[in-house]
Amino acid sequence: MSSIVVMTTSRLRTWSQLALIGGFSAFALAVALAYLTPATAYELSLYSSTPAAFWGLIVVAITLSLVVSVFGDRMFRVVALLLGGISVFSIVSLPLVRGYYFVGSGDSLTHLGWVRDVVDGETVITELLYPGIHSFAILVMDVTGYTPERSLMLVVLFLVALTFVLVPLIAFEILPRDETIIVAAFSGLLLLPINTISTHLAPHTYTQAMLFSSLGIYVFLLYLTRADPTQSRFRITSFGVLLAFVGGTTVLYHPMQALNLFVLLVLASALQALARWRGWESAIRGHKSTYAQTAVLGAVFLAWTSQRPAFWSTIDAVTRAGEGYLSGTPPTAAGSTVSQGASLAAIGASLPEIFAKLFLVSALYAMLAGILVLAVLTHRLDELPETDAKVRYLAAGAVGTLPFAVVYLLGDVGELHFRLLGYLMLIATAVGSVTLVLGLRRAVPRIGVRSTHVAIAVTLVLLLPAALVTAYPSPYIYQPNQHVTQSQLDGYDQAFELHEDGLPVAAVRQGPWRYNDAVLGTDETPRDAYDRSVPTRELDSFNSTFAGDGYLAVTDYDREREIQAYQELRYTKAGFDSLDARAGINQVISNGDFTLYLVEERVVEADAAAGEASS
Repeated sequence: MSSIVVMTTSRLRTWSQLALIGGFSAFALAVALAYLTPATAYELSLYSSTPAAFWGLIVVAITLSLVVSVFGDRMFRVVALLLGGISVFSIVSLPLVRGYYFVGSGDSLTHLGWVRDVVDGETVITELLYPGIHSFAILVMDVTGYTPERSLMLVVLFLVALTFVLVPLIAFEILPRDETIIVAAFSGLLLLPINTISTHLAPHTYTQAMLFSSLGIYVFLLYLTRADPTQSRFRITSFGVLLAFVGGTTVLYHPMQALNLFVLLVLASALQALARWRGWESAIRGHKSTYAQTAVLGAVFLAWTSQRPAFWSTIDAVTRAGEGYLSGTPPTAAGSTVSQGASLAAIGASLPEIFAKLFLVSALYAMLAGILVLAVLTHRLDELPETDAKVRYLAAGAVGTLPFAVVYLLGDVGELHFRLLGYLMLIATAVGSVTLVLGLRRAVPRIGVRSTHVAIAVTLVLLLPAALVTAYPSPYIYQPNQHVTQSQLDGYDQAFELHEDGLPVAAVRQGPWRYNDAVLGTDETPRDAYDRSVPTRELDSFNSTFAGDGYLAVTDYDREREIQAYQELRYTKAGFDSLDARAGINQVISNGDFTLYLVEERVVEADAAAGEASS
């Protein structure tokens, strides 16, 4: 009998090794193929522009990783999880692997400009409201010699990798079982905190702060049960100091995300005080107090933000929204979402379709997390006191942020409610993974061990592509890829040099001031000159853009975005083509990805006359 067991174990070990060899080989070939197929121009979709063979090989690598993790020999489990992690990470890293010059067409360009300002000595790093990713990028530049563009992209990837590691560790602290690591590891690879509406895989301070906060959550859970004050004469623990340090560092990444972490610590402290006062039979009574760490984070938050006009402008926007409700002139709740819904309807799409594509997997994990919270509240987890207590902490921290979401939503304060959703999904991913593990354990007596393993493997295999296909914007979700080519930036650089003759520079849909930030730095951006765009639905009227002669910048990104991603909702292909055919509009610069037109005053006057005649 023992020889049969040894033979079975040997076979299991052999096929696990062979599967891993095949998986790593597929991964290596996929990355090599992507590297050998660099981007040569603007790409509307990262997914369709990357060779199909890459996707096939990565699917093989991830599938083999999952199979070995669930069914293979235990001694190879860590290696299998590593294979799955680096395979998904290669998807996240595709812009860097395929030679993208930069990623991020909005805030990211301004962050690039801030890095340039600090490096050039135009700005002191402490003058920035959230200098975390900028100082990190500058450190990468100093160590590697890379450009600001590439360094910022590496910072983004580093924090994604940090999250991939910490999500399963957070789940393991909630429920320390082997299955938890497997389920949570693959759940973390779904990248549910990234929704491409307000959180992005591009330099974006809130997104990077959100990902960094996973370290704060993890250290918080470690501190509760693993810190031993008896080892220090001052009753100060290393985990306690680390928690205070990580909390303070989060402020530097983004104060709004630090506020979410502060809410978690405040409510954790409240639960601890209440448990001890009321004498609850709960593990919470035995946990280390978080009062000091809460006070430190609150003090750092106030000290950093109290002198920052940018922070108070957000508070002012919320206050004005509240005054509007009191005076009977409220803002449109979720106005940007309503506007986007109308645009989607105009091109034949719908909000339910977008919700399904962007949030269906997230909704599943939110529901799983909710089930576990409900189980805790109904005392169904009393046999797991530590799990019960830690779920209470995280649930309180999540619920405590909901008033902010309501304020952001009703006040139409940017799209901050979607940013907060990203943070909540970070918690939901870990807690939802624990729900899956507990559910599987309950299912084993009914359907057997192998059937439960098959069920979880199939579920994760189906969820991974459904989630990762929206990690980067693409026409699939009616958004353009935020690929910024060197030709685009070089073209804008030349356009801004021409601006020295006093003529304004305009662009399609929105003014080109972000590009000026990226090229010349934020201190060199005359916003009044570069905040001009063509507002009409066709590129045939310039009287509201220019008062006389002016420059119009058009990129391949503009054309592809409007024609393919937005399906000619606002600007049409005929409109773009008319720029090359209309008298009085002349090409000044054209480098393949960027074209600069000189719009003469006579064109502007003719458009104005035509507008008066039609009215």
